[in-house]
Amino acid sequence: YYSPAYKPGEANPNYENGTTNQEPVEGTVAHTDEALDKINFAPFPYEDTPEGREAAIAELKSPLERNYFHLDEGKRLYEVYCIACHGKEGKGDGSVVKILLEKDNYGLQPPAYNSDQLKGISEGQIYYAMQYGKGNMGSYASQANAVERWQIVQYVQTLQQLGAEEAEETDAETTEAASPDSTAAN
Repeated sequence: YYSPAYKPGEANPNYENGTTNQEPVEGTVAHTDEALDKINFAPFPYEDTPEGREAAIAELKSPLERNYFHLDEGKRLYEVYCIACHGKEGKGDGSVVKILLEKDNYGLQPPAYNSDQLKGISEGQIYYAMQYGKGNMGSYASQANAVERWQIVQYVQTLQQLGAEEAEETDAETTEAASPDSTAAN
């Protein structure tokens, strides 16, 4: 016999109310009252569909306060899970990518966080990519819990910002070098 597995939030004909998630028995005492645990155990409301992705991009916001604790933990987790492909500064030049490029496998290089493709993506889009995977990147939902993924999002957004500032400085230097006044000084 093979019994079907029902996902949280999914319709379920086995219950009178037709849902998989059932209310706790009256008088049940919550296992935790910790805010972070509530984030970890909350069901993810967006499906792995184009519509779910678009809704997450538009609506999904981090439930974590932006602070040094979460940012530092996000950096630590980024260095565990992400750095091998995305690189230390989020430029898509991690050690795994370098090996693949040497073998002429160009299709697996992730874009830099400050690239036109990624510099404006929302926190919901970053989280959604970690939840379900994106392109050649698999899901990290089984490796990092919800709080940890949100911490990584905070750190990735920092890399996006640092990359954007670096790109602006490079653009300014290029513009300055190309201006007629700069060549007259030489």
